[in-house]
Amino acid sequence: MNSFAIIFGHCVWIPPSPKAAMVALNLFFGIGTTTQPDIIAAESIIAAQYVAGGKTQVEAKKEVATLNSCFGSYEVPPESRNHPVDAKLTPRRNAQALIGK
Repeated sequence: MNSFAIIFGHCVWIPPSPKAAMVALNLFFGIGTTTQPDIIAAESIIAAQYVAGGKTQVEAKKEVATLNSCFGSYEVPPESRNHPVDAKLTPRRNAQALIGK
């Protein structure tokens, strides 16, 4: 069996093809998918890969919906958030003070 899995949030996803895997990674990380039409195009590519693998269009859409649920289950660690309140969680060190020591 030649396949691999990707962990998105609380899910393990087995992509239908390497192309679908690359598109899903780009979609998850927001690479080249900044607008709604970009997102729709990426989801269509993933669905088309499922159809090419033998699933029906309805089954492919369900697989993409499941993948989106996996994306939504990802919890951003507090230290990786860009919100001002969360930024206070990790105190900044004074790099200049460390140079003199």
